[in-house]
Amino acid sequence: MIENSSSRKDLARVYNAGLNLLARREHSCKELEQKLVKRFAPRLAQQAINDLRSNGLLSDERFAEALIHARSGKGYGPRYIAQELAQKGIAKELSGELLDESDPQWMARATEVALKKLRTTPRLAEAIRQLDDDDASSEDARERQQQRFQAKRKLSSFLGRRGFSSETVQRAVEIVSATN
Repeated sequence: MIENSSSRKDLARVYNAGLNLLARREHSCKELEQKLVKRFAPRLAQQAINDLRSNGLLSDERFAEALIHARSGKGYGPRYIAQELAQKGIAKELSGELLDESDPQWMARATEVALKKLRTTPRLAEAIRQLDDDDASSEDARERQQQRFQAKRKLSSFLGRRGFSSETVQRAVEIVSATN
């Protein structure tokens, strides 16, 4: 009887530790397990996670939705977000359901991010904005064309690192180049 009572107390401590972590922010099951196993026995941590899930307090889907919302709001694309979800232990099927790369919102988001980058990087914006001068020598015109090409390449690389598909990046750079 004493052993059963102490194991219930231990489980309650682990459960409460999990609740405290979830009170701060959403966690994936894998992430929460990793944190709890550092402080408690793996068996108790797993039992607490199962209890938290069955009580509706821990959900990989809810975590994934929150992470997608947060990262897309910071200008990251679907590929970057999918990679982060995988690192956090979210199944590919779930992230695939929640992240649709063909959604037009990603095109809008990529264009928004590109415009912000140009606002914060004046030299890059100036290079993209350079107009062809009819009075310029052919050598100057080639130089400007080369600078514009380099600036577009830098912007494309930036958007690619942010997790946007190459097709989305290409269209966003075209849109931004046309508007600047």
